Amino acid sequence: MITTGTTPHQKKRQMTKYEGTIILKETGRESTVEELQNLISTEIDTAGGKTSEFNAVGQKDFARVANRKNPDGFYLEVTFEGDPAGTNDLKKRLMKIKDVFRVYITCQG
Repeated sequence: MITTGTTPHQKKRQMTKYEGTIILKETGRESTVEELQNLISTEIDTAGGKTSEFNAVGQKDFARVANRKNPDGFYLEVTFEGDPAGTNDLKKRLMKIKDVFRVYITCQG
């Protein structure tokens, strides 16, 4: 007898809660914060996650300026659930958005 689909022995993947801090470029930014929130939310959904909420912290100067062209940034905090195996891929995809300067993702648990 051949069966297809999931077996009772397969486990569902656990979704882990994450906090992300995303720093947007201030100099030469082409998109609004709202447009970027939509792009970020779409990327999280595409990676199999679920966005909970965004918190726009606002513009802050960097304590240590690594690049004179970007002495400050606009900080966004996002909470979401996602697959632990996909966080590195998600970070790479978020960094490909033109107006994103840095991405930090930490586990909430």
